[in-house]
Amino acid sequence: MGKMEMEVVVGTYEELLLGYRALKVGENFQLEASFTDHSHSGCIKHVDISKKGFLASGGTDETIQLFHLGKRTQLGSLVHHSGSLNCLQFYNNSHLFSASDDGTFCIWNRSTWECLKTFKGHKGPVRWLSLHPSGKIVLTVGQDKTLRTWNIITGKSAYTTNIKKAADFVCWSPSGSHYAVVFSNKVDVYELETANVTSSWTSEKKINSFTFVNDTVVVYGGEGGMVHFFDISKDAGILDVNTEVNRIRGVSIVKVGEAEDNNFYLFTASSDGFIKMFSVLIEEDEVKVKLLRAHNTDFRLTCIAAAQIPAKNSPKEAKVTSSEVKVKVENDLDNDRLSDEGVDDEEDEENEKETTKKAAKKLNKKTKGKAVKRLGSQLKQKKKGKKTKVEDT
Repeated sequence: MGKMEMEVVVGTYEELLLGYRALKVGENFQLEASFTDHSHSGCIKHVDISKKGFLASGGTDETIQLFHLGKRTQLGSLVHHSGSLNCLQFYNNSHLFSASDDGTFCIWNRSTWECLKTFKGHKGPVRWLSLHPSGKIVLTVGQDKTLRTWNIITGKSAYTTNIKKAADFVCWSPSGSHYAVVFSNKVDVYELETANVTSSWTSEKKINSFTFVNDTVVVYGGEGGMVHFFDISKDAGILDVNTEVNRIRGVSIVKVGEAEDNNFYLFTASSDGFIKMFSVLIEEDEVKVKLLRAHNTDFRLTCIAAAQIPAKNSPKEAKVTSSEVKVKVENDLDNDRLSDEGVDDEEDEENEKETTKKAAKKLNKKTKGKAVKRLGSQLKQKKKGKKTKVEDT
């Protein structure tokens, strides 16, 4: 495996994406600004990073913005949903999943950015989705108070469960043996094999972000600025960490090394603008957490994603260049299974280089001296007008 670097990306209420590199300098860490992007025209609600360094972001402007972090290249936009984007999730290096207020979720081919399938079933917004590690099952929760299980191979809904409340999150464990459903301040953890609740608890305050650290430990944060570690195998809390902020908007976990099963980095984003980086060591009966770095972005943060990505020779200036993305028509899912077959990295790189050159020439001719907003593979002039202010809720 080549050299890796740790990238941290946050979304903001102010429509900006902010990128940082987590660098170790001696015994300390620094968060070095790597890029700033203003492609969105609305509040950013979710971001995700693939293993190969692709970034997807979505928000209230109903578009998915795409980037290659290693090359500092903007790939373009996906315009398909007719509602706010609530959740984005990459699967391996082959596919991207998106969930929206329009009541659907979609599967995109990462190589061509083609929409392979649009899934409809929820009677209202799809609040969150989570893909099983096998790539065969997706769980979704919606405002219609249902939990739906989808068979990705057949492209059909397998089960619909009435959960009596509208859940905010659903999340698979790393091995796929359990999944958690989060309702405001309550968490229910189910075992896949029996479909029974094996652990359940109530938090004192609303949960804004939730994820598994490993198969037995989860971490979550929300109102009040506390980060909580909970052991689902013992149905008991392990550790509460005061991050000294008012509200946690996002948490993200990164393994220190591929072989490390108990050593992690935890990143948090708060609505008052702080990104905080912690080391996390999980031992038999305890979790040890140490603050490594805190950085004030001076923006209202909404979400965060952190990942180890392949290191590239990036330009010194934090600049994002543009390239073209073509959004193709939707095809049957049978023609494109969830695998990395047919994804040739070298071929991808050559295609992206050629596409970037063509798009840059086209962009220079059509938009010289003008402000441009990218929508899919089209170029449209930005219209002057009032922006809608998004309040921090």
